[in-house]
Amino acid sequence: MAQLNSCTMCGEDVSRNVSWSWLIGINSDPDCCELCRKQLVLIEGDLCRKCGRPLNKLPSKFVENQFCSDCRKWEEKGWGKVLIHNKSFYEYNAFLKNTLALYKFRGDVEVGRVFSHLIQKELKKSYPFIDQVIPMPTSKERLYERGFNQCEVWIEGTSFEQESPLIRIKNEEKQSKLSREKRMNRTEDMFRVTEGSALNGKKILLLDDLYTTGTTIHYAALTLRNAGASEVYSLTLSRG
Repeated sequence: MAQLNSCTMCGEDVSRNVSWSWLIGINSDPDCCELCRKQLVLIEGDLCRKCGRPLNKLPSKFVENQFCSDCRKWEEKGWGKVLIHNKSFYEYNAFLKNTLALYKFRGDVEVGRVFSHLIQKELKKSYPFIDQVIPMPTSKERLYERGFNQCEVWIEGTSFEQESPLIRIKNEEKQSKLSREKRMNRTEDMFRVTEGSALNGKKILLLDDLYTTGTTIHYAALTLRNAGASEVYSLTLSRG
């Protein structure tokens, strides 16, 4: 038996026995204490067929034929085929919001690595048909501030790690500061593809930490589709 002396998320001293299933990689739970794990709420039940949003938490007027109102708006705007499907692991509750803040904005990269095994296992299990996994790029300014791309950390050292053809154009205003309507009605480009990138006919999976309205992911997917990708999917840690 092995023991963890402290929880990576909360830092509290723990004495948690680690089972053999965890040691050999069968268990995909995040590597943290039981108290923190219980605060990570898995997304389950009746979900939007497009973005994976829990439909049981929405008023019925925002649900139509197993699609949420946001996805219907993307459809009405002509973006329906840009992104095939999004899957998210956890609800974006107060605990996970604080955890991601520690990871992204205070530079605690070890907090992010708690989820690496979970994500890598899902990639192998559910996306064997994908030609390339692309972590959502961050701007040069934010990369300089943090010192790392939070999504690249989850696949570092694996066969999924490749040079990304997707570049973020500028350090735009944070999506969290914009209203839902403004997020979904952006007009300026957010991304570009590096010259000479061979994307024709490829099936791409975008990897990100949070899906809220889907704006960032849709714009990234559109850029990839315009560069020749045949299908674009997304996998996100959380769903707001």
